[in-house]
Amino acid sequence: MTIIKITPFDNGAHANQMIYGAMPETFPLPEDWAVLSESVGRPETLEHFPFGEVTVEEVDGVPTVTSWTPLPVPEPDPEPEEQYTAEDAVRALIGG
Repeated sequence: MTIIKITPFDNGAHANQMIYGAMPETFPLPEDWAVLSESVGRPETLEHFPFGEVTVEEVDGVPTVTSWTPLPVPEPDPEPEEQYTAEDAVRALIGG
């Protein structure tokens, strides 16, 4: 079973966890989390997972993701212009 945090990060990604051997009826979900319904998809089949908008509904008393709308995958942060070495860090720590 896959659970995802309903509230996304600023970049549109949802925190998620795979819970092996658990059933939605018996596993206590943390607050603001929902079960990803297999009828919606699996992490490896959902486009741009974990970046998406979700619809969550109560199904048999369990918060469940009932739809997935993919969001664009953000570009990675650019590399910093200046690279520091371990020697630079040591100098900074000893005040050199």
